[in-house]
Amino acid sequence: MSNNSSESIKNLFWECAFSSYLWNRLEDLLKVRVLERNLKSLLEVGDTMSPYLKDLWIGAIWGGANLIWHARSKRIFEKQIYTLDKEKGKWNKQIHENAFLSNGYMLNSQSDLGILHSLGVPLHPSKHIVVKSYFWELPQQGEIKINTDGVAKGNPVKESIGYIFRDSDGKVLGTLSKGLGLVTNYMAECRAIIHGVESAASNGWLIAWVESDFKSVVEAFNSDNIPWVLEAD
Repeated sequence: MSNNSSESIKNLFWECAFSSYLWNRLEDLLKVRVLERNLKSLLEVGDTMSPYLKDLWIGAIWGGANLIWHARSKRIFEKQIYTLDKEKGKWNKQIHENAFLSNGYMLNSQSDLGILHSLGVPLHPSKHIVVKSYFWELPQQGEIKINTDGVAKGNPVKESIGYIFRDSDGKVLGTLSKGLGLVTNYMAECRAIIHGVESAASNGWLIAWVESDFKSVVEAFNSDNIPWVLEAD
């Protein structure tokens, strides 16, 4: 950094010993290399990073440029002597402040983890998708399976119910869907099971396995605790 007030922008921000030290350090910390050092090139490097690292990188670039400008102004106009350790401490503080402002996520990788540990900032793990396998299980020989469901847009509102019967080979034996009056989701799911069981019995299918995706309804039937209104139907 020169004491000359007419120092070029290029030399001040990219070529002098002070600015070169700061940018080299930033590149080392983020494990990148910028061949042609200028503002455009530095900003574009952020596009190759995870959202969290990009936030830290962009913030460090603007913070570093601000640091260089203020250090130069104080040296020329206030005759203050800067030290690399002092300016480095200011820059580290800016990076930590950016970390708390960022809502971006890191990549769950060794590379991002190592970089963030070296910066000493909090981790922002990404919300990864957990893939699970589910299988529709066939009923036993001589049994049928009843899958029931209730559909609504609102609660309470006019709802519909439906159910489907399959045998041990997976063959569809029958289906039914019908509309209900103004009821809650819970009551609709209960009625779907009751109607399904009644329909199975009327067809002579006396051993039935009922399956529903409404947990509280399943628990109510398993504990013989269904609403009394339904018991009276």
